[in-house]
Amino acid sequence: MKLKKIVVIALAFILLPVMAYETKFTDEGTINYTSSIERQDATPVIVSKENPFYALIATPVALYYDEYNQQHVQPLLVENISNPSDAIVRFKKLYGLQDAIVIDGKDIVQASIDIATQIWESSNEAIIVKNDFDGYSIAVNLVALASYKGIPVFVANNIDEITSTLNSLGVKTTYVCGDIEGYGSVVKFESIEDARDYMMNFVKQKFGGVGYIVMANPMDTVKPKVLSSVEYEFKNKTSSVAILPAQSFHALVTQQFMKTHEFEIPDYKYARVKVDLFNLNSENVKELGDGIFLMIISPEGIPYVYTATGAGLAEYDDKGDITLDKVHYEFIICNKPGIYSARVIGRWFADVEGEYELKIKVEEIDTPVDPLMEDLSSLASYLAAYHRGIIWASPEFAYAGRQGISQPGDNPEIIEESNAHVLAIHQQLNELLAEIADLPNDLATLWQHYKENPIYIAILADPTMVPMYYYKNPDDGYIMGWGVPGDYIYGDIDPNPDDLENDTFTYYPFQENIVGRITGYDAEDASALIARTIFYNEIIEKLGEWKQNATVQTGCGLEFQWVPVLTTIANLLLGSNEPTKWPSGESFFINLRLCHDLEEGGFNVKRTHLLASQREGFENLTQYGRRYFLFPRFY
Repeated sequence: MKLKKIVVIALAFILLPVMAYETKFTDEGTINYTSSIERQDATPVIVSKENPFYALIATPVALYYDEYNQQHVQPLLVENISNPSDAIVRFKKLYGLQDAIVIDGKDIVQASIDIATQIWESSNEAIIVKNDFDGYSIAVNLVALASYKGIPVFVANNIDEITSTLNSLGVKTTYVCGDIEGYGSVVKFESIEDARDYMMNFVKQKFGGVGYIVMANPMDTVKPKVLSSVEYEFKNKTSSVAILPAQSFHALVTQQFMKTHEFEIPDYKYARVKVDLFNLNSENVKELGDGIFLMIISPEGIPYVYTATGAGLAEYDDKGDITLDKVHYEFIICNKPGIYSARVIGRWFADVEGEYELKIKVEEIDTPVDPLMEDLSSLASYLAAYHRGIIWASPEFAYAGRQGISQPGDNPEIIEESNAHVLAIHQQLNELLAEIADLPNDLATLWQHYKENPIYIAILADPTMVPMYYYKNPDDGYIMGWGVPGDYIYGDIDPNPDDLENDTFTYYPFQENIVGRITGYDAEDASALIARTIFYNEIIEKLGEWKQNATVQTGCGLEFQWVPVLTTIANLLLGSNEPTKWPSGESFFINLRLCHDLEEGGFNVKRTHLLASQREGFENLTQYGRRYFLFPRFY
């Protein structure tokens, strides 16, 4: 009996986490650059889009560095398993993805255990992530460490759920993200800044410097809560506004140039409006360019929204013809209840009128911060690890206005506030760049260094999660949009504080660092984009010799403004700066230049100009018939 008690006590000590060596990250003195592991080689992974934690635990499975700092990489795809996007299907077809591990429909705790025991025979280190938003937020900044060390990532609600697995793998040290106990010797990260700074120092030591930063926002995994909602449905006909004889005559006779429908936004603090517009006469959309336009007008008569079915995702049949022309559009209105109007304008080239259906759903939500591209942050560690970089992902990046429409491009009243928010992020970015280069946070010193030693900054987020800066635009307006949004400022060390469209140390604006934004409908499409880029050479290698062919097609560009005789007289009297010579104007010479450059690159080039550049010509238009008097007949 006494021996049995001793065995039980000994077993308990083996299985319980060892907390004697817990430390909080303070500086690079706590960094361990080596680890002892036995694992399989990099393996392609497909994770369900249902849980963003899946991509985190899959990151070191698909991409890791060995003891010689050699990279081993395979695709990591996020997928709607039952209905994958075209981008995913196409990548898998082109790349020939074989033997991929699929993570789908599992509890995240069990999924992390299963993938760890499948890939690793032993690992003296592991990352532990608390299964909540705070744990995820910290982990997004840290999980690239798992790829750099080749170690597993566990997600758990409490340490007891994974203790036996950690023990069986021989884990001695754990890196802990969030409010959860560690195991063995523990390095604890209590904030995003802790994780980011640790990774910065680690990458500098492991690779000799940081040359790549991924900016992301873990808030893209959180949707607003819907508190209540109201719905409206409208179905009607409207005249075609196509500028053709029959359509113009019909519109003048009926005086129906548009149809207007009213809907109410109740007394909601934050209202998300979801609009679905369907073109019920879609048979000629692809061939003739039919479509429907929609404007949403505020109670004060201000156009808040302008969109069209051409901006949506149409439905197609097996032959590739459009069966339903439609658009889905969402926007958020803050603290502005009242009666709004929806104006529907139709354009049918072979009909004088057409039918449409309009559905509007107004939801009361708890916050105007709504991710436009969901879960992109789950791919940040994979992207950064591929480029030997670091991640800076913070919920504080997000911006949405609190009065009127929430997006600055649609609401000039909040552009100044939005730009101030971006400048605050820019200031923090400069501070991070100073730390990366081991420089004082002095603007001149920073500018001098990075103009000679630029780094890459990848923004893996939509413009709500990491907002753009809005530059002045003399041609802006409610329908065209306000300002010119851009990410240029994130690559510009020294914008002039008194004139932010110019720089402090150069006469002309000069971008020191390289910045770009990676986007997609959601993490699924973004993962396909990243995979296509990383494995581009492998993909094109399979495509055969045709990939050496190129076509340059240019239309009339500005030359359509040239009116015989009249333009010449106007230029003589008024002067003109536009290259509108016909027929050999701007687009003609652009065409020749592009052809020359492609030929220099080894391509076999064919070129077309003006109407010959149309995707489809004027053949077989008789099939559309002559339905109405005055409608032109095609031959």
